[in-house]
Amino acid sequence: MHNINKLFGFTFLVSLLAGLWCLPLWSDVPNQKQVRPEKFRKPAIIEFKGEINWQLSKYFRSRLQQAKTAGVDLLVIQIDSPGGLKSESLDIAEQLRDVDWAYTVAFVPRQAISGGALITLGCDELIAGPNARLGDIGVIEFDPELFAFRFAPAKIQSVLVRQARDLATSKGRSPELAESMIDKDVMTFYRETPEGILYKNARVDAPELPVDPWFLVDESGPERFLTISGQRAKALGLAAGLASSRPELAAAFELRPTDFHIYRRTFTDRVVYFLNHPLGTVLLVIVGLVALFLELSAPGLGVGGLISGLCAVLFFWSRVSGGTSGWLEIILFAAGAVFLLTELFVIPGWGLPGLVGLGLIVGSVFLAGQDFVMPRTDRQWNQFLTSALTLASTGFIFFVLAVFITRRLGTLPFFNRLLLAPVPSPEGELGGMAKEPETGRLISGRHPDIAVGDWGHAESLLRPAGRAVFAGRSLDVVSDGAFVEQGQQIKVIEIQGNRIVVTQSDDVGMNSTVQRGDS
Repeated sequence: MHNINKLFGFTFLVSLLAGLWCLPLWSDVPNQKQVRPEKFRKPAIIEFKGEINWQLSKYFRSRLQQAKTAGVDLLVIQIDSPGGLKSESLDIAEQLRDVDWAYTVAFVPRQAISGGALITLGCDELIAGPNARLGDIGVIEFDPELFAFRFAPAKIQSVLVRQARDLATSKGRSPELAESMIDKDVMTFYRETPEGILYKNARVDAPELPVDPWFLVDESGPERFLTISGQRAKALGLAAGLASSRPELAAAFELRPTDFHIYRRTFTDRVVYFLNHPLGTVLLVIVGLVALFLELSAPGLGVGGLISGLCAVLFFWSRVSGGTSGWLEIILFAAGAVFLLTELFVIPGWGLPGLVGLGLIVGSVFLAGQDFVMPRTDRQWNQFLTSALTLASTGFIFFVLAVFITRRLGTLPFFNRLLLAPVPSPEGELGGMAKEPETGRLISGRHPDIAVGDWGHAESLLRPAGRAVFAGRSLDVVSDGAFVEQGQQIKVIEIQGNRIVVTQSDDVGMNSTVQRGDS
C-alpha cells in the first residue's frame, strides 16, 4: 500500500511538471499573419469611415461577405475613424484577424483613433499616411450614478489589454505598443538589436525603470495613451509602409488605382444610417404621429393616414436593414394596432384592449431600436439610454405639437387649405363666427349644413373623431376631448372650415333633429 501511494505521488508530480513545462506552449497566441503574395489578381478596398457603432459594424460585415464571395485576394480597409464602441471595434478586428481567404491591409491616410486603431491590429499589414494619427484606445464608459463618462475600471481595461496584445501578437506586431495604447499608466521602452527592435513595458509606479540600452518611447508616459503619427508607426515597426493616397497605396503593391474594386456606402446605406440615428428617428416618428393626429382631428382627408402608415413602414424597414429589428417587433406592432382598432370600433369604452395595444406598440418601437431585450453590457446600457431618451423626447415634442395644432389648425398656412372655408352669413360675419372681445380671434362658425348650437346624435363612437347625424344628414365630427358613446345626444360648439367640434349634452327635451341654438 505504501509503495502504491509513492507511485501515485510520483506520477502526479511528473504530470504536474509536464503541465507546467507545456504551459507556455498552451498560452502561445497562434501566428495568423499571412505571407504577402508577390502578385494580386483581385484587389478591393472597403471604405470604413465615421464613428464605429452597430450600424457601421453591420455595413462592414456585409461588405466583407461581398468581398469573400467575389474572390478578393487583396482586401484593403481604408480607415478614417475617431473610434466608437469597444465591442463592435473588437469584433471587426477579430473578423479581420480570422480572414484566411485574402491578404488584409489597414490603410490609414488620416486617422485611426481608439476603436479604429484596434481594428488595424487585426490586419496582416498597416500602411499609414506620414501625418496620420493612430492610437489612444483608452476605454471610457457611462457611469449612471455620476451621470457622466469616466475611464473604465481596471477589470474591463485588463480584459481589453489581453485581447489587444493577442491581436498584435497574432499579426507579428509589438504587444507592448498595443498595451501602451490602452493603459495610460504603462511606459514602453525599446532597444535596437540586429534582429530588430525589442520592447519592454513598465508601470509608472514601478520601483525601478529600464535604463540604457533601453530607451523610452517618447509618446508613452504617465497619464498618456500612446498616440503616434504614421511616420512614427513606421519607425517603431507597427506600419509596414507609408502612403497618403490611393495611387501611392496602389504603387506599394505594384497595382493601378483602377485595379481596385471599391466597396462604399450606397444611398440606401446612408438613408438607413440617418433613419437609425436618434435625430432621424425623432423626425420620422414625429411626422407619423402628427399625420395620424391630423387624420383623427379632421377625418375624411385620408392623407394623414397614408403618411402615418408610410412612416411606420420606413421605421421598421430602417430597423430591419440596420440589424436591430426582426419579425418579432413587426408582429408586436401589428398586434398592438389590431388591439387599438378593436378598442376604437368594436369594444366600447377605454379598457384593457386599448392599454394592451398601446403597450405593444410602444414596446415594439423601443425593441426595434436595439439588438437585445435587457441591457447587460456597457454598450447595451448606452444604447438602452439612447433609445429611452429618444422615445421620451419624441413623446414630449409630439405633445407640444398636438396642443399647438389643436389650437391653430385653421390658421396654419398649409393645413388651412385642406379645410373648407366658412360661408358668409346674412349678419355679415364669416359664417356667423363670433370674436373674442380681447383678441378678436374667430372662435366659432357656420358649416354649409349646420351651425354652432345645433343638436344631433352620435352615429358612431367618437374617440374623439367619428360621425354624427344632424337632421338626417351624416357628417364627420370630432368631440371636445371626451369619448362619446354611440347614440348619445351632442351639441355643436365650434366650427372651423369642415372641422365640426361637438360636446355631449344630457339636456332634457332635445332630440336627434337639428335645432338651432338661437331659435
